[in-house]
Amino acid sequence: MDNDIKIGILIPKSKQYPALDKDFIRGIKLNNLKIKFFVESIGIGADEKIVIEKIQKMHFQEEISIIIGFLGHYNVDEVYQYASQNDILLLSSDIGANLPYGISSAKGVYINSFGLAESCYHFGRYLISKQYQKIATSTSFYDCGYGMLSAIEYAFNDENFFSGHYITPFMPREDEALYMNHFIEAQKPDAVFAFYSGLYATENAEFVSQNKITQKYPFYVTPFFIDNKILEEYKNDPFDLFVTSSWMQDDTNSTNFNTEYANTYSENPSPFSILGYESGLILKNLLSNADNLSFNSLIDKISQLNITGSRGIIKFDNDTNRTIFDHHIYKLKLDSLNNISFKKIETLTNDGHFIKAFSSSTKPEKLGGWQNAYLCH
Repeated sequence: MDNDIKIGILIPKSKQYPALDKDFIRGIKLNNLKIKFFVESIGIGADEKIVIEKIQKMHFQEEISIIIGFLGHYNVDEVYQYASQNDILLLSSDIGANLPYGISSAKGVYINSFGLAESCYHFGRYLISKQYQKIATSTSFYDCGYGMLSAIEYAFNDENFFSGHYITPFMPREDEALYMNHFIEAQKPDAVFAFYSGLYATENAEFVSQNKITQKYPFYVTPFFIDNKILEEYKNDPFDLFVTSSWMQDDTNSTNFNTEYANTYSENPSPFSILGYESGLILKNLLSNADNLSFNSLIDKISQLNITGSRGIIKFDNDTNRTIFDHHIYKLKLDSLNNISFKKIETLTNDGHFIKAFSSSTKPEKLGGWQNAYLCH
């Protein structure tokens, strides 16, 4: 590969996860690409005009025609259409916390998602297979502004298996732990689905350490629920905690990536790291196999992509230009040396129909929720 090859990177900022940009770029660079990177910030990923302006700058000022972007969901279709109309190859990554209503495929735009909402959908189907009838949910004011609950609701096929929704107020009450305990206890659910992130996960960890609600019911959570205080509580008094996700650090399929990342950066990888790594792996394969760097040649090669990554085979669905990965249920485990790990106990096979259903449907006129990219605020 030629050192003169220029690649653009669009990256958001996050006060909640300040290492997001660093982890994503470290993941890309772990592939040892001999290219020159141009990095542009897109703020919290809520303004498609800013994203398009940064693409314009890279494309017309630096003559960059291949861009890797960690993007949000708000009006992202306009970003995709702009890149496509200007023959820019855009490898887009996201956490996938929202439902992709009406986002049609665009020529030259390929999307690789962590699939958070998709994980929640498959988790909903898993709950039905286990014949759970009463599911309580517990979340923060922030996290409930995304599509995780809607994804599970879609899985339930209009049947109401929810016994109630507990939402921590934006400004928690002095005895919030008690409110949470009373609310969930009153429902006597078969299981609790809890999703919190960042500072809200830390806040929630304090509440559950007080009310011990995690000791009373099986808790199913998203990966961003996992907080150091939660892990401390688990070590002191283990409880049933399960994570639904497309990837966790202890996944055996990811051993080589985890080891290489830890050896290189002296830190464990995050979901942002894996998304960056997969973007770099895709790019490395393209640059190695394309006859030239023309738009059509790159598209021809990416349509044939079929490579092994840390979450499984990386290839793009012909209808949606998206990757499709299986999702999993992981159980928190404690060994005799008091070491914590996440053991994969179930694989939730993904045929891609969840994403296809929403990509081909019209966005509701009054769709609420936050506009910023998930975890960026």
